[in-house]
Amino acid sequence: MSTFIHIMPQTLVPDTAEVLTAEAQPQETTSAKAAGWDLESFAEEQIRGLVRRVYLTGSKRCRQVVFSAVDRKTNISLLCRRIAEALTEEASGTTCLLDAGLGGTNTAAQNSKSGVSSDQKRFGRLRDSSLQLSSSLWYMSTEVFRGEQGSGMSSAWLKSRLAELRLEFDYLVIQTPAAGATNEAALLARLCDGLVMIVEANSTRRASAEKVKDMLSAAHVRLLGTVLSERTFPIPSAIYKRV
Repeated sequence: MSTFIHIMPQTLVPDTAEVLTAEAQPQETTSAKAAGWDLESFAEEQIRGLVRRVYLTGSKRCRQVVFSAVDRKTNISLLCRRIAEALTEEASGTTCLLDAGLGGTNTAAQNSKSGVSSDQKRFGRLRDSSLQLSSSLWYMSTEVFRGEQGSGMSSAWLKSRLAELRLEFDYLVIQTPAAGATNEAALLARLCDGLVMIVEANSTRRASAEKVKDMLSAAHVRLLGTVLSERTFPIPSAIYKRV
């Protein structure tokens, strides 16, 4: 996985948005390999840059951020996991990777060998019910997030739940279903600090991205940036550094 800071076409985002692109699972081409490009190091560096820009800089630092793809088929679980891990290393405090999907699971978190389930009540109610991945990182499933609320989520209930989470965690990385397929992402993001929209290279249509952007704007969602996933890198890193 890697991330690349890049200016997206202005028509995709509001003038006030910070524009980011991140590669969820880029293809390392022959030319890149020949140039000795360390894709993993590049990925780590760029993910950290994304975390700093979204969570740790600016006059209004974000604590609860929604990440949502435009298309239903775009898988963002690994990207969200990497962002949460980088956040725990860049910032002091606790981080929660929250899967706020419709009953789905973040397999990147569930398959972690470092996960520790605690039966003892050591923290708040929600944190104790979550899976601890490291000393300062937790994974919260959809079921834990929803609790007894079930499938129905009103704005009032969500606002209250997010307030609870703000008391138990310093930062939230919130993975939601595709913004282009459900209004759940917009509903959550309007009550959080904002949303980062994920666009899949060579797959997501510009018209679809524009439509989702307009929908988010109409819902009064703060669009923090746009992430471009699955982008290939045919040019050696030596050339990229000069761009």
